[in-house]
Amino acid sequence: MLACLLKDSRQVALEDVPVPKTGRGDVLIRMRAGGICGTDLEKIHGGYGPGGILGHEVSGVIEEIGKEVKDLTLGDRVVAHHHVPCYNCHYCQRGDHTMCDSFRSTNFDPCGFAELFRVPEFNVSRGAVIPLPGSVGFEEAALLEPTACCIRALDRLHVQAGDKALVVGLGPTGLTHLQLLRSMGAGLILGSDVQKARLDMARKLGADQVFDAAQQNVVDEVKQATITGVDLAIVSTGNPKALSQAVSSVRNGGKVMLFGAPAQGASFQLDVSSLFSRQVSILTSYSCVEEEISRALHMLQRKAIDLASMITHRFPLKDAKEALEFAGSSSSAVKTMVTG
Repeated sequence: MLACLLKDSRQVALEDVPVPKTGRGDVLIRMRAGGICGTDLEKIHGGYGPGGILGHEVSGVIEEIGKEVKDLTLGDRVVAHHHVPCYNCHYCQRGDHTMCDSFRSTNFDPCGFAELFRVPEFNVSRGAVIPLPGSVGFEEAALLEPTACCIRALDRLHVQAGDKALVVGLGPTGLTHLQLLRSMGAGLILGSDVQKARLDMARKLGADQVFDAAQQNVVDEVKQATITGVDLAIVSTGNPKALSQAVSSVRNGGKVMLFGAPAQGASFQLDVSSLFSRQVSILTSYSCVEEEISRALHMLQRKAIDLASMITHRFPLKDAKEALEFAGSSSSAVKTMVTG
């Protein structure tokens, strides 16, 4: 079978590999759709260190099932989650599931960008293979995982009705944040980016105002639109420079969410005295768990969010290398999908 693998030399290779063997508690899924995430691109470029597995925003059909798996059957249309916590440790008991030691040690075999991938028993037994209703397509389902990550981040911000918010970085997760903020009752919703395609998409998906950070002083524009600054700012890009824009755009007592994963060793010079006197809070959020994926699915079912509109380009699995190159270089791409 075909699989798109990341080699130690940071090279992507499409290889013919053996079909994973399914253990008694495992599930084998035929991939039908997989979204290319910014973290996939950072893994290739070495931003997260050497190695890694490509493809974690995936949906498909159950091809094979272990004899001890309950509540799932052959042919089920499903979305799968690659990282799963133990739900028992010190971190899990306090709601910090993504800090669990087990969380990053769980993953698909051999990867999500493969004709077939195995979901291990550890994940399956904790509800990480979620059946899809007939009304939800495979491509939309592949975007449930990043949507769930956004839900977790906004929960940590405690969004209140009428909040004024700025989303810095209008890639797929930034656009998802815009929609979730609207559904959670936020008032004025602003966005900034440097790519026209993403600014246009943000307008389409409900942003009240968007700013081209390459042409406009975003902080000045935000202050003009809000007088005091926004209540919340979400940094939905890994570029550390975006943090400066967010911190300077929030009001005194405002909150900043660092959502986009920065590269290893990234640093940012911060005026700590100003941060202290203005009482600005900086929070971070990483990944999601199954409950948040289920919440994302329910929102999609009742049409509270539009995920399909963000998909701008599609490549078959045999062209996965080209898809990754395109997603990392194109100025017209919003969300690029690999299809099985």
